[in-house]
Amino acid sequence: MPRKISWKKISGLIVVAVVAAFLVNNYIHQKYPAPVSTPTNDNSVETPTVGSNPSPADSWPTSLLLPVPFTPQAPTANWDTLHNEACEEASAIMASEYFKGNRQITLAPSFVEDQISLLTKWQDDNFGYHLDTTSAETAEMIEKVYGLKTKLIENFTQDQLKDELNKKHVILISEYGRALNNPNYKSPGPIHHMLVVRGYTKNNFVTNDSGTRNGLNYAYSFNTLYSAAADWDQQTQNVDQSKKIAIIVSE
Repeated sequence: MPRKISWKKISGLIVVAVVAAFLVNNYIHQKYPAPVSTPTNDNSVETPTVGSNPSPADSWPTSLLLPVPFTPQAPTANWDTLHNEACEEASAIMASEYFKGNRQITLAPSFVEDQISLLTKWQDDNFGYHLDTTSAETAEMIEKVYGLKTKLIENFTQDQLKDELNKKHVILISEYGRALNNPNYKSPGPIHHMLVVRGYTKNNFVTNDSGTRNGLNYAYSFNTLYSAAADWDQQTQNVDQSKKIAIIVSE
């Protein structure tokens, strides 16, 4: 007759086996600890440091003024048809003299008159007209006559203007003159106008505005300059206020 198995005895044997296995495993880990792995740089991802690539604006001074000489577009106060529309020529002359190193505060009237004659003749020879020109045409004239470089920035921003000025570049902007609300203009003010931006302060941009003899260092807010910006349209013979273009002049 087979011997009856005692479940109580079997349970005791299981408990003894589990305890023995635990003790053996613990001894092995203490005697032969697992090696500690050292992390490598392979496939590691570098966390970028905030502010590690500062914006150029961080180095800009709070104010800046380029030494661009000034002239009104009617240097002898002769506001005839030619000089009423000579803002593009006057702006180009001021930019050119700045890059030539002319550090006079104002330009000699006789010199300006000679330059206006030179520029209007070039326009007549190349465009067939001279009283009003677009930003692109004005830029072409500056390049061809004065040998300077130009680029056009459409829908320019405040930071773009400051960036160009900090590169020592001169800026010309075509405007709907009446929207500038300059009290020195003869009422009601010019429909098409162009001025030179030569610097900035904390709150404004500093211009040489040839539309008035009081235009040296005349300050406009960015909002005024931008909202009044308007390019000339040869087809309509009027300003197009949807076109906001800055002419950047450099060497």
